[in-house]
Amino acid sequence: MTTAAQARSLCQPFLDRHPDFVFKQRSLFRVPVRHVEQGFSTDRMSPPQLIRTTWYASILPSPPPWSAGGIGKFLDRATGSIESPDFSSEFVRELERANREILPHVTTFEGILEYPYEPIIGTGINPVIRSVLLAALGRFGAAGLLLTDWIREERGWLRMYGDGTKRRHRKGSKAWQQRQKLQAEVAEHLAHVEKLHDLLAVGDPGPIAALLHEWEAISARMRRIERYWEPSPFPFELA
Repeated sequence: MTTAAQARSLCQPFLDRHPDFVFKQRSLFRVPVRHVEQGFSTDRMSPPQLIRTTWYASILPSPPPWSAGGIGKFLDRATGSIESPDFSSEFVRELERANREILPHVTTFEGILEYPYEPIIGTGINPVIRSVLLAALGRFGAAGLLLTDWIREERGWLRMYGDGTKRRHRKGSKAWQQRQKLQAEVAEHLAHVEKLHDLLAVGDPGPIAALLHEWEAISARMRRIERYWEPSPFPFELA
C-alpha cells in the first residue's frame, strides 16, 4: 500500500502551484472549507505500489454519526503504479484537468445537485443528502417529502436487523457486538434525520438553520478540519 508520505510527494507539484489547497489525511482539498469540502482523495490499494485517486465534493451539513455525503468519481489517469516512469507527471496533469474542468461546477449546493454524476457505490446522492441539499437552499417542502419514505424504510430495516441479530447470534458474541454497534449507529443516524424531517414539516427557518449548523460543526470535528472551516450562512438564511 502506498503511504501518506508517498501520496503527498505525488501531490506536491500541484500544491506548489495551488496554495489554496492543503494535504491532510491522504486528501488534497481546497481551503477555506465552508459548506462543501472539495478536492481529491488518494486511496491505498492492496499492491504496495498502487494508488487510486478520486475527485469529490462532500457537504459538511450531513447527519451524524457518519457526517459524510456528496458526489465523486475515480480519476483513471491519476490511478496506477507510482513506480511507472510517467505516472507522477500524468497524475499531476489529471489533477490539474479535474481542478479546471470539474471542481468549479461542484463548489455549491446547487452545483452538486445539478452535476450529471455517474453513480458509483458510495458516491451518488442518496435521499438524505439530497434532502439536506434542498433544505439548505430553502426548498423545505421538497426536502421533507424525500425523507418520508426513507424514514419508514429505515425503521423497517432496523426492526428486521434487530430481529435477525436475536435469532442468529449469541448475546455477547463478537458477531452480536458488531451488529449491535452497526444498529446503534443506524439508529442514531435515523434519529438525526427524523429531527430534520420534523423541522421541515413546521418550516421555521431558524431551527432548521440551527440544526444544519450543528451538523456542520460535528462534521468539521470528525474530519479534523476545524482550522480550515469557516462557518457561514446557508443560502436560505441570506434570502
